Amino acid sequence: AVVSTQSTGRLQEVMKEIQSLYRVYSANPIFGVQYKVEDKMEPIEQVTGSYEEDDIEITGGDSQPSSDAFAAYYADGNKAEDGEPVFCEKLGLAIESIKEGFSLESLWEVTGI
Repeated sequence: AVVSTQSTGRLQEVMKEIQSLYRVYSANPIFGVQYKVEDKMEPIEQVTGSYEEDDIEITGGDSQPSSDAFAAYYADGNKAEDGEPVFCEKLGLAIESIKEGFSLESLWEVTGI
């Protein structure tokens, strides 16, 4: 392929322009975040709030959530296979079949929700 002198000159101009832009950018890059450097930092006492201890007590309510469901699912050594999927009308989606003796509500109690 034959490259003309005119296109070679233009290529050199474009290369110089790109190099110039790169030098300017690399000296002061723009990361998409604007920030302001403060000369003097405020003392820690001025930027922290006061601490007040709440006068509440967290209790388990009438019944403590049972960890039986949690234990039953995690003690199952055969987790290489999932349970049979069944449609749950309450949730409106398919879920793994719930082990016998447990309910959907008891599984939610395990998470504390």
